[in-house]
Amino acid sequence: MAATAASGSSASSGKKAASESRKNEYLEVVGGNVISATGVTGRQFGGGLIRAETGDKSASTVSRDFIAKQSPTQSTFQMLKLTPGANAASSDPFGMQYGGGGFSVRGLDSSQMGFVYEGIPVTSSYNSQVNPSEWADTENQEQIRLEQGSPDISTPTVNASGGVVFIQTRDPSHHFHVTADATGGSYSMARGFMRVDTGDLGRSGVRMFMSVSHMEADHTRGAGHDSKTHFDLGAVKDWGAESRSKLTISYSNFDISNYAYPTQAQFDKGGYNYTNVYTGTNTNYYKLHQNPYEALLVSLPTKLKLIKGLTFNFTPYTYYNYGTTGFGGMVAENAVYSGLSKEQVDLNGDGSITSNKYMTYEPYIEETSRSGFNTNMVYQRGHNTLTFGYWFQYENDNLFSQYGRVSSSGSPLNPWGDSNYYTVNGHPIMLMASHSYVTTNVIYIGDTLSLLHDKLKLTAGFREAMVNRQGTNSLPGTPYHIETNTAEPLPAVGVTYKLNDHHQFFMNGSTAFRTPTSNAMFESTYNGAVSSVGNPNLKPEYSISEEIGYRYTSKLMMARLTFFNYNFTNRLVSTVIYNGTQQIPSQLNGGGQHARGVDFEIGTAPIHHFRPYMSAEYLDARQDNNLKVGNDYLPTSGKTAVNAPKYQLGFGLDYDDGRFFGNAGIKWVGRQYSTFMNDASIDPYVQADMTAGYRLHDIGMLKNMEFRLNIVNLANNHYLSGVYSVKSNAQATTGTMGSTIAASGAPSYYVSTPFMAMGTVTAGF
Repeated sequence: MAATAASGSSASSGKKAASESRKNEYLEVVGGNVISATGVTGRQFGGGLIRAETGDKSASTVSRDFIAKQSPTQSTFQMLKLTPGANAASSDPFGMQYGGGGFSVRGLDSSQMGFVYEGIPVTSSYNSQVNPSEWADTENQEQIRLEQGSPDISTPTVNASGGVVFIQTRDPSHHFHVTADATGGSYSMARGFMRVDTGDLGRSGVRMFMSVSHMEADHTRGAGHDSKTHFDLGAVKDWGAESRSKLTISYSNFDISNYAYPTQAQFDKGGYNYTNVYTGTNTNYYKLHQNPYEALLVSLPTKLKLIKGLTFNFTPYTYYNYGTTGFGGMVAENAVYSGLSKEQVDLNGDGSITSNKYMTYEPYIEETSRSGFNTNMVYQRGHNTLTFGYWFQYENDNLFSQYGRVSSSGSPLNPWGDSNYYTVNGHPIMLMASHSYVTTNVIYIGDTLSLLHDKLKLTAGFREAMVNRQGTNSLPGTPYHIETNTAEPLPAVGVTYKLNDHHQFFMNGSTAFRTPTSNAMFESTYNGAVSSVGNPNLKPEYSISEEIGYRYTSKLMMARLTFFNYNFTNRLVSTVIYNGTQQIPSQLNGGGQHARGVDFEIGTAPIHHFRPYMSAEYLDARQDNNLKVGNDYLPTSGKTAVNAPKYQLGFGLDYDDGRFFGNAGIKWVGRQYSTFMNDASIDPYVQADMTAGYRLHDIGMLKNMEFRLNIVNLANNHYLSGVYSVKSNAQATTGTMGSTIAASGAPSYYVSTPFMAMGTVTAGF
């Protein structure tokens, strides 16, 4: 954006050009996407939903131009929903719920994708979950890039068989200024944001920004209230023309209540929501489902140009998360179980033990720390560019759950789970007590050969990924120690051919894999019985994918067409199992799966201030094997894969004349199956969102004030927007060997966001 702003200046003299450049930069920062002193905006095609690409893989980038016009509460998943193949289940319009709602690309959900935030791989090895609400505030996000295929060899991830999302934050400004905005809207939503840019600090080559935001909102369905405080820091040190370091720190503190996820039957009856009335026995009281947690992300990507043609890249990072997901359960005093061991506990404090049941707080508590580094050397000489690198990561996950005390009003005495029941020996009584350690080592090498005056580029790469997983389970009666080792060779090749400035063809073939989640290794128990058997022998997922595509680029239009194919063995499907009322992330091995499809997107430059954008996907994803259940098999071979809509359409229209601006986005998603047997699904749906705004002239100290109205779900459609828990079969089914396989239960779903309106005022100082 800074480069675009500078080129937009009309000044001819050096002094005037410098002045205009500074003004342009300032306007871009405080006004979101204003990029010239004359007020001309929207230099990016399709309203910021498409940009020029030259790589050998399909990719879509959402730029600052689009991000700045959306509600500041929108999650990264929602920002991507109009791009080809991306399916974002709308559930929480405020972006505070853990996990950010459902998200999938080409029928592969977020657990099968890599997410890299400023060099940090943010997907948990323990449960494959990712939480976009922990990342930078939208005011600080510069771009979000989705690569729909397999990752590049240098990408720090081993679970990205379904593509990679890269989140990049803005750089600090070279000049001091302050930016602030305030947002209010439906459901008592209120949010404030402030950022300070220091500008260049003397001649040190250092510049930085710091920002803080706070948000509060009621739930859009059922009882509950959420709040979030967030802090971002960005600092850049320029070491020279081609060398720099960028420090990024993001910290979040959440105090939220979880949403309930209904089955189809519950949704048809008006939905399943948590209530604000406590009866003494109802586990759906909302205060039993609180989710307080905090998260810290730190990275320091550094690029050093050592000598001509030789560059050294080094990115150290660390991630920390500690939080609680609350649940309630009715437990008998004479049968309080820890693993397979039964305890007798005076739950109501009357001095006696009976068979009566009383409410207890059963929090799911997780503490995660993840640290590592990704480093490589890039050597360019003649027509060759050689990359050699190494990625190391160590992750420590401590997961536990203890019976906690509940007040007479139904609130846990401590929502963090610190007020617990103990055995006569003084030990806390645990429902869950696992500890996992995951060590990842990846070495990689790749080479790019440029021929025919750089028209033809050939790329070949290889990664060797080595993952060691160890775990301990401290529950009585369960296996204590588990260890697995996995090593996978991962080759990749790619070709691009540039016919001329307008036409380019690309092709690639790549491999990817991901290990099963660590929690799948552990045996789970509830009320003295094994509720799920640990499976340390669950095989890693492996995929082979191919793409062939065409890109057209001109001054007026950009368009891409990509044909893709992928094949999976040991397809790992994320789901949720229930221990009583506790919802525990888990995995199923769905066997083989293949998919073939086509992606298309097109966007234009401004045409009378309008910039339309359209995307489409056709996907045919099929299961290759029958699914084993007990001693029989469900006849799932040939069935459509879960979470894989056959058709998706996205449309965006942006208008921006420098003062008035607005955009509209419409997404249509086809039918999605939620069971391997295809005997349960959610209907196709459409959602429309809208933005309208106006930029004022400067008023005294207030620079580039902006008013913006954002509307979510303009038509107020009520629908199920995504699959929360996948099941094998919703109805009893005759297996291939003739036995009757009982229904595995009804899937549960994300529920769409209702109509919402939010207004934002922005100003710079």
